[in-house]
Amino acid sequence: MIWELALAEFRLRDQGTFLGFIWTLLHPLIYFFVLYGLFMKWMGNQVSNFPLYLIIGIVQWGFFASATSNAIQAITRQGNFVKNINFPKEVLVISSVLSVLFSHMLELIILLVFWLLIGQNFSLSIFILVPILIVNIYLSIAVGFVLATLGVFFLDIQRIWGIFTSVGMFLTPIFYSLSVLAPSKRNIILLNPVTHIITATRNILIDGKFGGADFKGLIYVLFVSTLIFCFGYLIFKKSEGYFAESI
Repeated sequence: MIWELALAEFRLRDQGTFLGFIWTLLHPLIYFFVLYGLFMKWMGNQVSNFPLYLIIGIVQWGFFASATSNAIQAITRQGNFVKNINFPKEVLVISSVLSVLFSHMLELIILLVFWLLIGQNFSLSIFILVPILIVNIYLSIAVGFVLATLGVFFLDIQRIWGIFTSVGMFLTPIFYSLSVLAPSKRNIILLNPVTHIITATRNILIDGKFGGADFKGLIYVLFVSTLIFCFGYLIFKKSEGYFAESI
């Protein structure tokens, strides 16, 4: 059921638009060219392979932002199902995140093609991208449960989260390096779980290695994701009985 709902939502998202699925790729590409043009002179001398550095940040942050934003209306979008059919409502949240995963997979394929074209050395550590992807999905689902629950009762959540993700983009090292920040500010940025996902991905694709710091960072992400998941799933199940009358 999760798979079928995710696939159906993915197919319907861009149905009727002139460019269709191409819109999915235009968003990160536009971000890439704008940020590259603005920050190449500043960060290009401080970060090796800045174009690859930048596109990794855009792709990984983009999945988290899009998946969690999509989860906000996971229940309200399927109002007829919720009102008329008895089924586990959590499948709607999970499928809403996985529907974004389909487009994210294409972005990752394009990222890997770009990685090969610029002549990066192949390393077996590239297969660690799979568990990194799973960690990103887990984090997005955990946050998605919180947002989906709030989205049923508070219509402003969509706008509030939109502002949060816009601000969060600047609190994530997408177009800048942590090394240019003061230690106090760097510690704040390191509290952001997506920072560690992006950093681990960069270390694999740019440096061809996966170190202890990356492992500790992903463990931190798993810990934070589990706390959020437990909290989100708890309030989701406690509120589940009120979904039908609130939609």
